[in-house]
Amino acid sequence: MKKWISLLCLSFVLVLSACAATDTNKLTIPELTDREEQIIQTAADQVFVFDYTADQTYSSISLWMDKYEKGEKIGGPLSELSVPLPGESTNGTLVMAVKPSNDKLLFSASISGAGLTSEDQLPDLEIKAVMTELNPREGLPLAENMLLGTLIYTDGSEGVIVSSLSGDFFEQKDGYLEKLKEYDTAYLLRASFKK
Repeated sequence: MKKWISLLCLSFVLVLSACAATDTNKLTIPELTDREEQIIQTAADQVFVFDYTADQTYSSISLWMDKYEKGEKIGGPLSELSVPLPGESTNGTLVMAVKPSNDKLLFSASISGAGLTSEDQLPDLEIKAVMTELNPREGLPLAENMLLGTLIYTDGSEGVIVSSLSGDFFEQKDGYLEKLKEYDTAYLLRASFKK
């Protein structure tokens, strides 16, 4: 009887550990409290928040925005922030906030406490339509050059219909950047988890 109880307990532990392991090396969108939502809305217009769990094989994380105008990449990364990981399993949070101020867009990037602020020229458009999208995939596996979200500005007076981006766009399938030609200015939020 003890043998069966021991086998049952061992099986139960293995099943639980397998379930726990599936949450490792993933990026998720956290459920924010009403209070957190209120603080975020006060601090910035657009905020992207992600939680991550990484094992000891990852050595660093980078977070940045790429800017595109009519589908063409403009300049280097905005608000590029990189931090080393401790060489052990770790949990943390990635935050990118965007706030218009006068004729500028202010970007703030944060990776579990380390932060950086930069700015870019606000798109000069008469009637702006703004679209924010997050990668719709649940539990994104950690990788290099991940596409986490988009912030798109376009001139509504040209009759452009602002529609949501397809899942293919976020999977970065061939030609996915062609879609950005439809919009005046687009910012792509990216992250890299390096081993």
